[in-house]
Amino acid sequence: MGYMRCFGTSETAPEYSSNTLGKPVWSGLHTSEITADIEIQLKAFILYEAKLQGHNDAVQKRVGENSVFFHNLFLNGWPQALWKAVYEDGVADSKKRKV
Repeated sequence: MGYMRCFGTSETAPEYSSNTLGKPVWSGLHTSEITADIEIQLKAFILYEAKLQGHNDAVQKRVGENSVFFHNLFLNGWPQALWKAVYEDGVADSKKRKV
């Protein structure tokens, strides 16, 4: 699976594109362009991709490498807080499967 990402700022979303998901509607948007519907899509992306990244990082023994995806101040911090929590769930799930 190939993907491209470029970190965002406190006022812009990261740019992201992958072979699996394509380019999400929120990719690279300024906070002023993000609607409630786009926030729902952003949350769905985080719930999927952060868990996958956490799992993959644990399997590859590189935990923490992808634990930051959003600027801490982007949209008052909720995307990064959710990303980190779901990423950590992915890491934990990976460890459970090894047992």
